[in-house]
Amino acid sequence: MKPLKYFKINNIKFNYGLEFQSVHKSDYWKHNVPLIEYCETLGIIIPHYCYHKNLSISGNCRMCLIELKNSPKPVVSCAISAKACLNNGEVFTQSPLVKKARENILEFLILNHPLDCPICDQGGECDLQDQSFFFGISKKRFYNYKRVVTNKNLGPIVKTVMTRCIHCTRCVRFASEVAGVSELGMFGRGNQSEIGTYIKKTFQSELSGNIIDLCPVGALTSKPYSFLSRNWELKTVKSIDFTDGFALNTQVYLKNNKIVKIVSGFNSTTNSINWISDKTRFSFSGMFSPNRISQTYVVSGTKKKSLLQWKFLLNEIINTIYFQDHLNKHFFLMNKIIIIFDNNVSLEVLNLLLLFSKKYSFLKLRKLEGNLKLNDLETEFLTNTKTLDTSNLCLLLGVNTRYEGSHLNLKLRKRYLKGNFEILTLGSVTDLTFPVKYVGNNLKLLKSIVEGNNQLSQLFINAINPIIILSSEIFNRKDSNSIQKLLNFFKKQLRLYLPNWENLNVLNTSINEAGIHYLNKIKQINETDLKTSSGLYFVNTPTNLPLNLKKILDLKLLNFFNLNNALPKFCIEQNSGFSSNTLKKITPTYPLYNYFNLPDTVSFETTSSFINTEGILKKNVKFLPLTRQTKETWQIVRKIFLQSKEIFFIANVKDNFRVNFNTKTFSKYKNFLNFLYFTTVNLNTNQNNFEKINFLKIIKIKSKLKKTSEKLYLTKLKIWIQDFYLGGKDNYSKYSVTLIECSKLFRHEKDNFNYIF
Repeated sequence: MKPLKYFKINNIKFNYGLEFQSVHKSDYWKHNVPLIEYCETLGIIIPHYCYHKNLSISGNCRMCLIELKNSPKPVVSCAISAKACLNNGEVFTQSPLVKKARENILEFLILNHPLDCPICDQGGECDLQDQSFFFGISKKRFYNYKRVVTNKNLGPIVKTVMTRCIHCTRCVRFASEVAGVSELGMFGRGNQSEIGTYIKKTFQSELSGNIIDLCPVGALTSKPYSFLSRNWELKTVKSIDFTDGFALNTQVYLKNNKIVKIVSGFNSTTNSINWISDKTRFSFSGMFSPNRISQTYVVSGTKKKSLLQWKFLLNEIINTIYFQDHLNKHFFLMNKIIIIFDNNVSLEVLNLLLLFSKKYSFLKLRKLEGNLKLNDLETEFLTNTKTLDTSNLCLLLGVNTRYEGSHLNLKLRKRYLKGNFEILTLGSVTDLTFPVKYVGNNLKLLKSIVEGNNQLSQLFINAINPIIILSSEIFNRKDSNSIQKLLNFFKKQLRLYLPNWENLNVLNTSINEAGIHYLNKIKQINETDLKTSSGLYFVNTPTNLPLNLKKILDLKLLNFFNLNNALPKFCIEQNSGFSSNTLKKITPTYPLYNYFNLPDTVSFETTSSFINTEGILKKNVKFLPLTRQTKETWQIVRKIFLQSKEIFFIANVKDNFRVNFNTKTFSKYKNFLNFLYFTTVNLNTNQNNFEKINFLKIIKIKSKLKKTSEKLYLTKLKIWIQDFYLGGKDNYSKYSVTLIECSKLFRHEKDNFNYIF
């Protein structure tokens, strides 16, 4: 395609000296759309830097200046409509007048800006630096002293050098329009204008780190990242967020095989940049905390800690299991080995655990939390946010979207600002950064709405595509099955007025909680499992015991149930190295003979797959080398069961060798899961011949049976997370120094206590 001097559209000449892609007919001329948007539609590039809508480089930035014929001065293309150009015959984008005007604008922007690019953290990523190189002048006409502005304390995340500020007001607009926290603003007039907080307080928002990426100059930079490296020294890797259920795309920056910073990534589904939370941005430092233990060791019955290599440690584990198997035979017991995992476990590891629980009958899989019994349909445990634009009513049921899913909270705020959208909340009082109506916090109100005995029932009937969002933490209640059946009944009642209504959404708080529900229905650990177990095997569980297991141990301390203490117990813990407190917490109620520590990798040291709360498959690629004796999670499980082939177990001998597994590479391991999962997932110890069974008789019998009554506890729905920075379900945030400082500052300003002990 040859360069053109100008071209005509509807008899209007566009003087342009660069190549363009194509020219299409458009009805933009009929509307008062910005001229720059019309030119982008045609494939024409006008130099401008409004790369995010409504967040240009400056409120007074005029870098998209153009020249209109018969106009006495240059005009701004992003402020003039395409329809207004009909009266003019030509539009110039590279004329000498336009170039000179851009030079003057840049000279005005850097009037008080210090020339400290070599020591600025924004060097190499500065928009003002790029514009000065392409559109600026090489001479200066300002020889007076430049203005000096005192730095503001915005918290432990954002570092401020306010002398570099060009008053673009991006941070102010982001705080008020996106984050919903009006703590930043501009005060003063003329040469005394400054960006800061109106009172001496920090910028308290879970999204405060995004203003670091928004700032086009070095006025707002990352405080933990200060004076570490330059952009050209870093290597960029695409990854995902592991702190909540959405698993947003991120970009990880590496230097010398170490993570130095994490920024937001590109969302291919919405063609936009994700606003990530502060936990996503800074929790990586907790992965490599000094508290991490990356050595294999055994604590025997004599309470002596012995460091062992992997070969001897695996032999010790298998011998312990073999010893327990023979003791069960002598005592005429059928004790199980309980494998306990968290909702952060990957799909590959979960598949492997499911397969080997079918191989050995004495292995039982249990979840720590989330007793979801009805997971036959995807709508029972997924979040669908695509219907927000077509809805005018939303009910939040026991969920704090600001802390449990900041990405969903941003979408709700965006939909509210568009208008004609009412949000109701049934639960504790929270600040969601947008107005909501609190209707109560008791399930008795929900029961009356479903029965139709409440005024809100009429509101749902007359609403347009209403949405109900509940937290997955509700499934930790004893009456979670009753709540789910109650909501399903509400769904049937609404379908009488709203056909094909399917807007019952569950916000999952862990990265792979939805993936676990996809694969299988796994029970939650209870006191019966502890009674009939000879050992516990923890896989990727949090260091702080969850409420469910903690409650069971407390009941044992109160002698609510009796454990079989005749046999010695053992515990295998396979975590990312943060396992210092588990032994102390379990031993008083669950006497251990042997404790094995198996250090595995963190999220960025292994390749894994997850299914987020929206049902989208997310993949994380390994890009960090292993540290010391750590191994990947699936490799540890593979080695344990490979070692078990050498020993003959007595319990259920017939079924213990149905499934075999021996692959050393990750690609073969993935193929194994794909081929053998569906053939073995339905195996059990009581496989009978079902060919002669008449299923029609079974259906008739079930239809005659009475439906069982469900008990609903009319108690309050409480908020489970009080501290956003340290109170999530990920395993690393609580060890991050930056997030610990944020938590202290948050509690100091938001709570009634001045000091946190």
